[in-house]
Amino acid sequence: MVSFLKGTPDAVKKIEELTNRGDTIAVTTITVYELLKGAQLSSRQKENLLVVNEGISSVQILDLSKEACLEAAKIYCNLKEEGKLIGEFDILIAAIAKANGEAILTHDQHFKSVPGLILAKW
Repeated sequence: MVSFLKGTPDAVKKIEELTNRGDTIAVTTITVYELLKGAQLSSRQKENLLVVNEGISSVQILDLSKEACLEAAKIYCNLKEEGKLIGEFDILIAAIAKANGEAILTHDQHFKSVPGLILAKW
């Protein structure tokens, strides 16, 4: 979502392609937090908050449900056992996506270590 909001051509093209196809674009509550935190910390706070709020106003926001929490616990244990732990927020994002049967549109390679997670590239 950051790349889309920054106007990265490949990310914008992919989101437009998905939207034109009729696919629903969704983000997690964790992603919304990360975007708002980044905007708050930026030197152009007001401008970036407007951009983030506009960007998230047109997408579905997926919550951290009980099912997602259970999925996150499973992902954490699995990755810890394999010695491949990733950040807690990324585990939560992956769990929310899995619990909702959604793919993650990302360039972050560490999501590949999450079993059963559907990944899409832009």
